[in-house]
Amino acid sequence: MIIKEGEAEISVPEIYHGPGKRGAGFYNADQKINRDITIEFIKRMGIKTALDGFGGTGIRGIRIAKETNASVTIAEVSPESYRIVRDNIERNGSHATAVNDTFECVLQHGSFEYVDIDPYGSPVPYIDAALMGVKRGGFLGITATDQTALTGSVPHKTRIRYDALIQNDTFRHEMGIRLLIGYTAKRAAALGRSIEPMLSIWHGHYYRIFLKIEKGFQSAGRMIREVGYVNKHDIHADMYPDVEEGPVWKGRIQENEVARDVLESTGHINFNSEENRLLFCDMTDIARFRHISLPSVSSVIDKIREAGYIAARTMFSPTGIKTDASCAQIEEMMMDILRH
Repeated sequence: MIIKEGEAEISVPEIYHGPGKRGAGFYNADQKINRDITIEFIKRMGIKTALDGFGGTGIRGIRIAKETNASVTIAEVSPESYRIVRDNIERNGSHATAVNDTFECVLQHGSFEYVDIDPYGSPVPYIDAALMGVKRGGFLGITATDQTALTGSVPHKTRIRYDALIQNDTFRHEMGIRLLIGYTAKRAAALGRSIEPMLSIWHGHYYRIFLKIEKGFQSAGRMIREVGYVNKHDIHADMYPDVEEGPVWKGRIQENEVARDVLESTGHINFNSEENRLLFCDMTDIARFRHISLPSVSSVIDKIREAGYIAARTMFSPTGIKTDASCAQIEEMMMDILRH
């Protein structure tokens, strides 16, 4: 089967419309948005050398080679998939280089301005090697599909894989991204590196984060202060249990100028500068806890702004609002709207 994506045309044995079952030449059509955003990020950051660590069909690496100015290496450990990658490189007249070896071994023989981790399963086993293989001031892109662990829906997986506690509640996807960033920050600090989140998204069954990597224990020491615990009972309201969740990343999850440029260039996901705020107020949670009806989100946002506060929707919940007003104030505004 021939697939056209971006400027690439590739041959795939099968096409998958979700995570699916992995096979030779694995191609996930649902990750096209992920790849589009990656292309724009590489363009925006002026990256010249890139490693696609998990080739599959080679689609990501081939697109990077054809659509940016980067010199690309594609790693693929499976001999059968490697042949598919090599054939697709030839089909596209691409200058990408395919290597039939593991992600870790490729990184032992060179470093890159950009390293991409998009594995089948958890990225955890590959993070240390990636952090060591990124050049100073370079970038790391990580895809995570292990949401059962990151959202806390299977608590023992969260504990074993990420050494953390996360409540599987309204905030699970924001906390999942913050857990992924926080875990990577801890690993970076242990290796004498620091991270700076440039862009973070949740899209369906996966999270995608882009990080800038610096070297040095001083910067690592400053960075690690952003990793800590979150208690929603203390931060928000007594409707939430008094539980210390984490450790997670508590700092900003995107660099607004970069995020705006990349997201507006692709048009898939709306840019929101307020996503950097830690957590949001969720109207559904408030309505359920206070046994009241749910007014429209737009009416509540308008009322928050009329009161002089910042208010914006969030990608993490259809009824969530990122705001500097308190949840108690949001509750009063909701009730006032319902009374009138």
